[in-house]
Amino acid sequence: MIEQISMFELLNPIESRFTYEVKRGSGFEGGRVRIYCASLNLDVKSLATFCRKEYGIGGHSSDFPDGGRGFADHNAKGIVIHDWNNDTDEEHNWLEVAKEIKRLIAMNDYLSEKERAKVQSAPMPIPCVKIEAVLA
Repeated sequence: MIEQISMFELLNPIESRFTYEVKRGSGFEGGRVRIYCASLNLDVKSLATFCRKEYGIGGHSSDFPDGGRGFADHNAKGIVIHDWNNDTDEEHNWLEVAKEIKRLIAMNDYLSEKERAKVQSAPMPIPCVKIEAVLA
């Protein structure tokens, strides 16, 4: 059986829970801008290490864009998205997170307009955390 997709779904696809959580950032003030700055200077593997340290250990409850509810947990291995409606877990390691961040940045879909304006108005080079210190 072929699944039919409405024209609305084609024009307005619901982003995946994983993409939604990645776009949320680390949850710390300025976290997405720090991650964005790091992504400009790091390869994917180093960005994965940076993200692991930026996110730290923790999590939060979440109302997903598809209407579901759950919890996003970040730990040393990556992000685990718990779906309370279906009692399932979706696991993504930090390398997958870093690749998704790079993809979203390439599509200009990671930072909000306000964050983009802040980064663009900053003196060059963009003032970011000392990446070397975070990776050490």
